[in-house]
Amino acid sequence: MDNTLIPVADLTKKINGIARNAAKLTRDVQEAAVQAIGYSIEHGDITIGQRLFDALNTGIRRQALLTYFEKHGQFAWSASEKKFVFFKVEGIKFDAVDLMAKPWNEAKKEVLVTSLDVEAMVKMLIKKIESAVDKKVPVAHMDLYSDISRAYASYSAAQYDEQPDDDQVPQLKAA
Repeated sequence: MDNTLIPVADLTKKINGIARNAAKLTRDVQEAAVQAIGYSIEHGDITIGQRLFDALNTGIRRQALLTYFEKHGQFAWSASEKKFVFFKVEGIKFDAVDLMAKPWNEAKKEVLVTSLDVEAMVKMLIKKIESAVDKKVPVAHMDLYSDISRAYASYSAAQYDEQPDDDQVPQLKAA
């Protein structure tokens, strides 16, 4: 690709083609997902669902497909293995017509980040670490926690034109 803009009419044709291809891909994934769920229920075979999941790149809503499989089939996601494992659900029946009416890409809402509150996230992180230490859960990299706590105390003090006191910075000991 060079540095030249293509004419708007050509770009519009390209975008329209992308829209058509995206709609077809969504329909194809729906059909394949329903069949993969059927194989998981009827034959205990989750490999088809795994292959479909692996075939989707990161630009496609993989988390929605994962949720769809877990909700309607005999699938469970193993975070440690980073793949699906068979999960027997008693009494589940395969109904392709019903599943086709339940779009895979709506199984989990897409989260669009419109703003990010770093202060709230840091507060939450500090609270989680403090809670883990209180519960005697081993916490790795406590030196990083100390640095984050000091930085947050300095930030908070700067918001009110104050100097942070040493007692504002929590001193936790790893369990």
